[in-house]
Amino acid sequence: MPLLSTLFLLAQAPQAPQEPITVLVAPSDTVGVPTHIVEFAQEHVTEQARAKGFTVKRMKDILRRMPPARRRTLLRCKRTELRCLTSLGQAGKTEAVLVAELIQRSDGYRVGTKLYNSKDGALLAEHLIPGVGEDGMLDALTQSLDVVSPKVAATLRPGSVPVPPPEPKPSVPMEQTPAPTLEPSPEVKPGVPLAVKPPEPLPAVRPEVTPGAPTKDVKASRPWWIWMPAAGGAVTAGAGTYFLLQAQKKHDALKNSTVDNPLFNADQVAKDGKRHQLLSRIGFGLGVAGVATSTVLYLLPPGKSDVKPTVSVGPGGGMVGVAGTLP
Repeated sequence: MPLLSTLFLLAQAPQAPQEPITVLVAPSDTVGVPTHIVEFAQEHVTEQARAKGFTVKRMKDILRRMPPARRRTLLRCKRTELRCLTSLGQAGKTEAVLVAELIQRSDGYRVGTKLYNSKDGALLAEHLIPGVGEDGMLDALTQSLDVVSPKVAATLRPGSVPVPPPEPKPSVPMEQTPAPTLEPSPEVKPGVPLAVKPPEPLPAVRPEVTPGAPTKDVKASRPWWIWMPAAGGAVTAGAGTYFLLQAQKKHDALKNSTVDNPLFNADQVAKDGKRHQLLSRIGFGLGVAGVATSTVLYLLPPGKSDVKPTVSVGPGGGMVGVAGTLP
């Protein structure tokens, strides 16, 4: 009897609490992320992992106690390879290796966490969130750890995570449909024809006619291209002013030529002055034509005419005008 009572008490005794999972926070996998953000993210992941109940070891604390050759090997290894993950876990003497991921993409940053088994490098859990802005990286890391922490605990400590009971489905009461009432069948007599009741006519249904909503008169706006001739005219007028100043400069050079100060290329200067004078007249003419065209198009009633400006340029000059049908 004493032996049976002892075994019964041992069976009823509560189990000792399991030790927390040891995790090594490895350097983050980053692409296109500023250095100061990477450092903040590393510290944030460390604090959040402690808050989830993990025993956290930081990589920089472990590297201080290593020889330089071993330190360089661990820092240069690729954390997506099996050999590197097992080396990191053995160096930190932890059960899992935590790697944060911060990758810049076209739609933002892909942020998340991955946890690997230190023994064989197998992936325990991961959760990556795409399209994260720079100001939402820390919140995304917290959200990712909220997802992966229960999965890692369920794998490495199967008895520590209780399985939630299934939610009972609410029972839906069955609606009782009333039994249809049957009319008594008429009595049939031999030799007497059966009277058939004609169907009742259905009442005429008049469709409801709702008055249409009043339409609003939309005022037609003038098209945007009516100002194009004026803009082109301003440009050509500016060019005409430039050529006029050049022609005036050539004229002053010919006028100031004296016997004591002769102008050796007077013919060429005179030829250039005439050409600049011609180009100036063409520029002013096109400028006036462009402004006049825009004025005519602006004065026309909007939405009632199909008139568009036309511009043609040839070897001997150019032409600006309007084409279409006036009201």
